[in-house]
Amino acid sequence: MTSKSKFRPSPALAIACLALFAALSGSAMAAKFAVRSAQIVDGTVRTADLRDNAVNTFKVANGTITADDLATDSVGTGEIAKDAVNADEIAPEAVASSEVADQSLTQDDLGPNSVGSSELQAGAVRASELGPIIQVSNSTGIAANSANGVTVQCPAGTTVISGGAQPANFGVEMTSSLRSGNGWLYQAKNNNGAASTLTVFAYCLTGGSSN
Repeated sequence: MTSKSKFRPSPALAIACLALFAALSGSAMAAKFAVRSAQIVDGTVRTADLRDNAVNTFKVANGTITADDLATDSVGTGEIAKDAVNADEIAPEAVASSEVADQSLTQDDLGPNSVGSSELQAGAVRASELGPIIQVSNSTGIAANSANGVTVQCPAGTTVISGGAQPANFGVEMTSSLRSGNGWLYQAKNNNGAASTLTVFAYCLTGGSSN
């Protein structure tokens, strides 16, 4: 007659089986009771609830970050794509001289009348940087023992910078010679007993705008 012996697990085996059961049931329980987005009340998750580096670019929807979401000086040149920033993204007076590289601005970057005499250093503009100067003139007659005047205007697109005048002969006394509009005015009195002629000149800088 064959005798049967009862199997009694060792304490170590029993503990191992319990650990295995706990691990398997724990994973199932964790999956069953996991917290999902639908179970979180809007506005209840705070910064302190997020671990470091938990939110990356793949979890941020395009166009959802505004200037209010950025810390001061948090965006540098390394985060900005080439030609990504245009004039609409720049606040008035946000770009100062220190942010502009030397010799990087051209005339296409300047607005109309944006550079005045206060922006120019003494000796900064030389004759080679100016357009050509043209001379225009006009003449009129002046009767004997009488006064008269004559003017000349610079052409459109030029600016008067100086002027002068000349009578046809001696005995004609100049009474005034000055700028008039975008041209020059010459007035004189003829002290001679015969008629004469007055001629006025204006010197005009091309490339400027008439006043």
